[in-house]
Amino acid sequence: MRDKINEILNLIKINKFVEAERKCEEIKTKLDKNVEFLHIYGFVFFNLKKYYQSINVWKKAIIIDPEFAQGLNNLGNAYLKINEFDEAIKYLNNSLKLKPDFFETHYTLSEVFFHKGMYDVSLNNLNAALKLKPNHLTAITNKIELLLKLNKKEEALQFLEKVIPYHPKNSELYNLKADIFLDLGMRSSALNTYKTILMIDPNYPFVLGKVIDDKLKNCDWSELEKNCSEIKRKIIDGKKIAAPFLVSTLFDSQDLQNKSAKIWIKQFKVLDKKFKLQKDKNESSINIGYFSADFRDHPVGHLISKILETHDKSKFNIYGFYLGNQHKEDDKFYHRIKKSFKKFYDVSKMSDEEIISLSINLNIHIAVDLMVYTGSQSRFGIFLNKCAPIQINFLGYPGTSASENIDYMIADKTVIPEANKKFFTEKIIYLPNSYQPSEKNRQLSEKKFNKKNLDLPNDTFIFCCFNTVSKILPVMINLWSNILNEVPKSILWLISDNDFAKKNLMIEFEKKNINKKKIKFSDKLPISEHLARIKYADLFLDTFPYNAHTSCSDSIWAGLPILTIEGNSFQSRVASSLLKTSGLEELITKNEKEYVEKAIYIANNKEYLNNLKKKLINSRDTNPLFDNQTFTKNLEKAYSIVLEKYHKNQKPEDIFL
Repeated sequence: MRDKINEILNLIKINKFVEAERKCEEIKTKLDKNVEFLHIYGFVFFNLKKYYQSINVWKKAIIIDPEFAQGLNNLGNAYLKINEFDEAIKYLNNSLKLKPDFFETHYTLSEVFFHKGMYDVSLNNLNAALKLKPNHLTAITNKIELLLKLNKKEEALQFLEKVIPYHPKNSELYNLKADIFLDLGMRSSALNTYKTILMIDPNYPFVLGKVIDDKLKNCDWSELEKNCSEIKRKIIDGKKIAAPFLVSTLFDSQDLQNKSAKIWIKQFKVLDKKFKLQKDKNESSINIGYFSADFRDHPVGHLISKILETHDKSKFNIYGFYLGNQHKEDDKFYHRIKKSFKKFYDVSKMSDEEIISLSINLNIHIAVDLMVYTGSQSRFGIFLNKCAPIQINFLGYPGTSASENIDYMIADKTVIPEANKKFFTEKIIYLPNSYQPSEKNRQLSEKKFNKKNLDLPNDTFIFCCFNTVSKILPVMINLWSNILNEVPKSILWLISDNDFAKKNLMIEFEKKNINKKKIKFSDKLPISEHLARIKYADLFLDTFPYNAHTSCSDSIWAGLPILTIEGNSFQSRVASSLLKTSGLEELITKNEKEYVEKAIYIANNKEYLNNLKKKLINSRDTNPLFDNQTFTKNLEKAYSIVLEKYHKNQKPEDIFL
């Protein structure tokens, strides 16, 4: 019989569990009182995901030998797999009574408490496990995850410093360390750590993209052309090289963005548990869930606030799922947005599984992802595993999710023309004007601005760009320098708090023989103050390929004309969408030459400029861009249509409003 057991063990070693089960079946009647055999038999069932059978077998083993600590541990593991957490804890605690220094039991208890959302208790058990095996890699990475979940980033860094020497060539640990540095705003430390990863493993997923992303934030364009070529080549080859959002900053290519999203999505975990979505068409109200980490003083928060307040609350129950926790206590947008929901849930510390369960228990009919692949706190795993019958990509991310589980994307005919639909896995909900909401009645700061206290010259044409500096690429320096040289009495006004970016941009302008006095930097200000100061500029020069989005809407509202280049991809057509909606197609150019010529023409024609400004100011009350009532009604109409299609078992299709 020993030979039979050894034969089963050999099959287990080569992962032939189906054959091992058959061998166990042949001898089980003869060995039903043999603890070693029952242990092996249960292990075979466990690996075949037949958890209930493994529980039955291991229970027999501990009846025969009540002091079989391994069997008790195994039972805890099996109950964890079927989500019977209290039973799991009972058996695991009994195992520890027999064997207090049992690493596996401490480790499994940590997992159980993690699934219960009891993160502090989970951490205590994991610390006990690590005392026994301080170099255990999975336990180390789990502890990092727990510390981050508990927002103990500094402690996570200290722990990584302690354990990396156990695994000096483990790129994953360095990557965790770099990501934490980045979250803490320690950009140079993050960049150095990413560079260390590239030395250990040049092909480590997405690290080159992270390095380039950091360099763009500092306007450091060293080797940018070479890096862009590598990113493009590797995306085409299906390699994990850069986040889709970075790709949209670097390339005016819907095809590349689509390919990068398909690569990016592979990192998200498909949960074992399948959630049962509810399908109740008898409810009088439609339940809408909005998901974002940007329900705060943030461009998305600025754009979405009025829509949330304008929803018809007699027909639509709107729920907020707050994925972040970055707002300040006095953040007016956060408090305003929070009040607009029927119920507001801070889910930032919940697992994907817990958030999905909450959404399903609330019977959310339509889940709206306001982030997709933007920001470090996006949680696309929630949508990949379906948290609602209908899921929509809206506002935050200017591209496809590349997921079949996102049913629709809200857009307009400018940002997604017919020729580009093939690059989107979502069906398109086409709004009649711009896809981007805005707000007419905005709060302006009481702070008084003038050209003198803004340090702006009186008798000079003021070009500006109020986009984040990471959108500025070398091509824009070339274009802006040509414009500044052709308009002698002009300056370019930029916004940045980043001294590295300012220094690097000045170096680039000096290379183009632009006098440093022609470049003016101002610090970022709260939106109410920024809106009050931007009217002192004359013409906003947009960036390419990533246009002004919220900053374009702000400028139109403030009466500041914005000149843009319309490209081929969503992110390079947003300003065009907003300008068309505002009746200012004359400010949309089709190429670099036209962009430069138009900017020079406007600067040299004061009457034309004044007419543009008057047109913007005078049309604010009638501009569809600021008509929240109509925008929200169109959005609600779209929600009603897609839900009706779902109830009729009709496949999603493009919707034109």
